[in-house]
Amino acid sequence: MAQDATCYRPVIQVGGDIYGWLRMKDGRILFWIADGTGHGAAAALLTTLAKLLFHHGSVEHDTPASVMEAVNHDFRSTFGARSFMTAMCVAVDPTSGRASVVGAGHPPLLIARRSRATETIASLAPPLGLVEHPEFAETIVDLKPGDTFLLYTDGLFGSRKSKQPRVAPQRLEKMLDHNAPSADALLGQILSEAAPVKGEEALSDDLAVVAVRRLA
Repeated sequence: MAQDATCYRPVIQVGGDIYGWLRMKDGRILFWIADGTGHGAAAALLTTLAKLLFHHGSVEHDTPASVMEAVNHDFRSTFGARSFMTAMCVAVDPTSGRASVVGAGHPPLLIARRSRATETIASLAPPLGLVEHPEFAETIVDLKPGDTFLLYTDGLFGSRKSKQPRVAPQRLEKMLDHNAPSADALLGQILSEAAPVKGEEALSDDLAVVAVRRLA
């Protein structure tokens, strides 16, 4: 079983970040997140198509790498090289906790272990749409009960009006509360530090975050 928590904050009413999860052919749950170029209606149209592509890919394919290949092919066929998006997906076996991770130009996956260790898994492929036939390599990890992984877009780092990063990527690892009682509590703690909603710290980029904890 898994417990999840999510946050989505577009800079304006609609944005270019999107996420979702669904069951694959082999019973695994595919969690995914993507960040398209731009903001507003054009970016939202791009990511709406991405949602359809991820849904179709998960129905037709049985590995996260092949899902990414299918999404890349269809995305590039539609937009050519004019647009691109970063993405990361995690296919989790709900029984064993084994997870397969694939990233395409996206910020690293973070894993907060119940043991208090923190792991990062980097994207190994370029953003979707840039290359016709990229190689999507899977990284395998085992999630133990109490472990939580974090998918997020680069809006979490943001920037102040001074153009300085609000949160350096390496600092995000240190902000993870390994003792948080739930995925929602862990996400709330991160957002309170990294992405406040008022004043000088207002977001300058779309933000999406998905936290998933393995319960058993």
